[in-house]
Amino acid sequence: MAEPYDVIVVGSGAGGGMSAYHLTKSGLKVLMLEAGRDYDPVAETPMYNIPAEAPLRGASTPDKPFGFYDATVDGGWEVPNEPYTVAEGSEPFIWWRPRMLGGRTNHWGRISLRFGPLDFKPKSRDGLGHDWPITYDDLAPWYDRTERLIGVTGAAPPRGLTNTPGLAARLPAGEPAAPGLRDLLCPRLRGHGHPGRADARRGADRRRRGDGGPQHLCLRHPPAAAAARSGRTSSRPPC
Repeated sequence: MAEPYDVIVVGSGAGGGMSAYHLTKSGLKVLMLEAGRDYDPVAETPMYNIPAEAPLRGASTPDKPFGFYDATVDGGWEVPNEPYTVAEGSEPFIWWRPRMLGGRTNHWGRISLRFGPLDFKPKSRDGLGHDWPITYDDLAPWYDRTERLIGVTGAAPPRGLTNTPGLAARLPAGEPAAPGLRDLLCPRLRGHGHPGRADARRGADRRRRGDGGPQHLCLRHPPAAAAARSGRTSSRPPC
């Protein structure tokens, strides 16, 4: 190295990426080492394409186990020259590993589930393991901050489940997650008598607001194991 660094971070995934972010924000000089290549989800992710538009209709191949839209680069359940072992008699274990900038954060689909209240107190609940010295309520504000920072959510849409905290960090009301989708679909929706407000939240259905307001058309993502594009909007940075 031609110049000294305060910290060297190995890996650019969730752990390495957040470590480098906080260290550099604190004024330290950081060198990040990543085994994979650069990856630009905005340019390389055909998020709204359908299987019919892909080679082999998007079918699985040895280098793309989840089909053509699989966003993994140089990875998968097995990585060449990087084997791992599983202890004899143990439960089956497989480990998905990509080799790309951002690591497995490229496959979260904008959702990263939180630990729930019960996850922090396993000993108290069933007598196994150890209780954490903090509770979910202690950590919830930090979940909120992190979700807003990197553009992901907890359970979405919220399901009201005891141990699956719902989405807290939303985009501002009326702002779709994908402006390009809005520009494409809204004129067509208006032509069919719909107010033409598109919401690209994943896994959402058609529903009416609880206050009796207008109905929104919520669109499901195509059945593709692709990373979610994360280009800059007016309200959140790229992932």
